[in-house]
Amino acid sequence: MPTARQTVIGLCAVVACGVVLALGLVEIALRATGFTYQSYPVVQFGWPDPKAIADVYQSDPDLLWVTRNYHELIDAGRHSRPAVVFMGDSCTQFGTYPAKTLAILADERPPLGRGVALAVGGWSVVQGSWQLTRDVLPMHPRVVTIYFGWNDHWLALGPPDADIRRARVLTWLSDHVRLVQLLAKVRAGLGGAGSTSPNRVDLVTYEATLVRMVQEIHAAGAQAVLITAGSNHTAGAEPAYLKRRHLRRLQDLIPVHQAYLEATRRAAHASGAVLCDAAAHFQARADLRDRFFRHDGIHLTEAGDRELAGLLARSIEQAEDSRATLH
Repeated sequence: MPTARQTVIGLCAVVACGVVLALGLVEIALRATGFTYQSYPVVQFGWPDPKAIADVYQSDPDLLWVTRNYHELIDAGRHSRPAVVFMGDSCTQFGTYPAKTLAILADERPPLGRGVALAVGGWSVVQGSWQLTRDVLPMHPRVVTIYFGWNDHWLALGPPDADIRRARVLTWLSDHVRLVQLLAKVRAGLGGAGSTSPNRVDLVTYEATLVRMVQEIHAAGAQAVLITAGSNHTAGAEPAYLKRRHLRRLQDLIPVHQAYLEATRRAAHASGAVLCDAAAHFQARADLRDRFFRHDGIHLTEAGDRELAGLLARSIEQAEDSRATLH
């Protein structure tokens, strides 16, 4: 006769097998019906939608997600040794200011006219810091421009960015297990973030990460340019879609963003980076801001990209002069 302990173990084994079988049947059913849902970067940012993710992005074990041509850009950069690397989020990925900046530099300072934009939509400065170490510094650029400050202060739908990479197994599961994708979709549908959710990158971590990135760039013999993220938002007319998942209260948008702008300025001062204060520049051109920004008040139009390119080219030249003096 089995002992009581053996009976309990046997029952637990039966229950475990039943659970595994049930989960397996659900997984088979989801695959049979063609269900799929990509949770990155939806889990963190709420944009792009699953179709855009499938078309534009792919998972990365270190950076969470990258563009589909990202690794080709990295390989080309390592062979061409770009003088300037443009880092950032969707404002840089979908902006034309990097190409416009390089065109100005090619005319005025030809050695600085070669560069590559390695920005990825939805990224925070924490992902940028991982990218800097793994992919940017091995290219040995002269100048690195850093343009973050939007996604960082959106609410996290999961853990803060500084913690999420520790759960790499979840990233793998979200790519390969339909049941995990289903749970992610249900969670996103319920709204994900709430009033108690942390920011993707809290203010202290944001500033400290920028300072650390600049220090790494300087240690590698290059110079950094920090760009403040300009906007065209006015109190009482904030974009309503930001309330769905991005902010605790819509009226928080302007003061919260202003706090991150000030953190960028402090980081530049503390680290010795060159500051390209695009936010202050656009703020001073209030009569033209509607021409410079798209309807979301975040991304630049072609006119805005041209304006930023002229401003940034001066900052890059200043950074190169500073680099030459230091090294």
